[in-house]
Amino acid sequence: MRSDRYKKGYGYDNRKKGGFAGFTRKWAVLYALLTVAVAAFVLYADILDIKTLLIGLGVMAVLFLITFPALFFKSFKKSRRILCFVLSLVITAGYGLGSFYLGATLGFFSSITSIGASAEEYYVLVRDDDTFDKLEDIQGRTVVAFENGDGFEQAEEKLLESVSVSFEDAMSLPDATDGLLSGEHDVIFINAVNYETTADGNETFEDSTKVLKKIRVRVESEDISKRVNVTKKPFNVYISGLDVSGSIGVQSRSDVNMIATVNPETKKILLTSIPRDYYVEFPNQGGAWDKLTHSGIYGIDDTIAAAEKLTGIEMNYYAKVNYTTVETLVDAIGGITVHSDYTFVTHGMSVYYQFYEGENELNGSQALAFARERKSFPDGDLQRNRNQQEVLKAILSKVLSSSTLLTKYTSILSSIEDNVELNMSAKDIKALVKMQLKDMSGWDIETQGIIGDAGYEPSYAAGGAYASVVLQDEDSIREAVNNIKRTMGIEVPEETAGDDAGGAVGGGTSGTDSQAA
Repeated sequence: MRSDRYKKGYGYDNRKKGGFAGFTRKWAVLYALLTVAVAAFVLYADILDIKTLLIGLGVMAVLFLITFPALFFKSFKKSRRILCFVLSLVITAGYGLGSFYLGATLGFFSSITSIGASAEEYYVLVRDDDTFDKLEDIQGRTVVAFENGDGFEQAEEKLLESVSVSFEDAMSLPDATDGLLSGEHDVIFINAVNYETTADGNETFEDSTKVLKKIRVRVESEDISKRVNVTKKPFNVYISGLDVSGSIGVQSRSDVNMIATVNPETKKILLTSIPRDYYVEFPNQGGAWDKLTHSGIYGIDDTIAAAEKLTGIEMNYYAKVNYTTVETLVDAIGGITVHSDYTFVTHGMSVYYQFYEGENELNGSQALAFARERKSFPDGDLQRNRNQQEVLKAILSKVLSSSTLLTKYTSILSSIEDNVELNMSAKDIKALVKMQLKDMSGWDIETQGIIGDAGYEPSYAAGGAYASVVLQDEDSIREAVNNIKRTMGIEVPEETAGDDAGGAVGGGTSGTDSQAA
């Protein structure tokens, strides 16, 4: 009887009540610590504008005041305590998800802005039908070397660590490669980019040779940014698209060359394309002349120097991307829609694609093929530049849509964090994010392209051998530069404004393309 009374009595109920209350009291302490930690993390991240930050912290404070007292103090009813406990779990889950996204964002900023050493590759080449099968087989031989690239001497020293050979300088790249194919040379040593360049011009070269050894060396990179207040002042970002897949740290030809002029006050972006084969001066190589794409062999600083010499416009920052960047990013955002001016089939790729005049839905592989093709068009590289702008505009438009950002945010970050290099500081990127969050207004994106005429001129990277190039068109360059200046808010004198002040650069056959994003 006493036992039954005790079970039904005040003491038993109070013990049960005290057990749950004790648990929620402990949870309340942990919940308070988590709330403080999340608030501190948000402040440390410094990615929200002041208005959004205050609203967010205010909401956190209100939710905490609603839930914490019922969890910590025993005077509240059990039903209220249970409700607040469940609510606190939901809030904590939200904090966890938010912290995950915020951590991923900070990690992404750190990854793409970490400018370290770049890499250059060099090949030891022999004829495919020769008896040399491994590096030791060339012991004691003479290696004909074409010196090209900042890491050349370092690569030679690294080769000598593996095998004893003597070096003989080649007069030019054709002297080395043609001499190898003819049997005049047994072994040659050239930059990987020179190998690719030769293979592009000679369809039999790759099948007629074999690589005995690939040597990769590190070349230190310097900070060449010219920083400005990116939320107040216009700035230029040079976009260099390397013709390789994989690591963004490998130096290679700059096949995509585009200047993104950004005016944060007017929310305008102007994309200016320069043909890959544009014949330009390389200031960092003693004023030598070559096609712009070859500047990438010597590093992004040489590409920037050549572009600044060509345009007279300061490049504040650069963004390096490659084939992997485009393919993985487009797939991460669920594909893009681009407009094609032609119906065409791609050339020289492992997989052939057909595109049709008008709208085309593309996945990553198709988008890359669309951006690379040039042989199908009457004006070749100029149309490729326009197609590259179409791909970039389509990516920007889709990424900047709220639904894509919300549903594919982490996929977007993870797809490109190892394939993009940006020398804008994380602090400046955060400032731009805060500015965008403050007003959430769209951006007006316009495009233009510099043009020129086909020519045949000496190539510095090829040791003076002649190569097909695009010769400079002074009127086209002047008009493009004036449009860049206008976008930056710089007044252009009437006498230099050109006949088609607001139109497309290079002939004015159509208006400047514009798209809001």
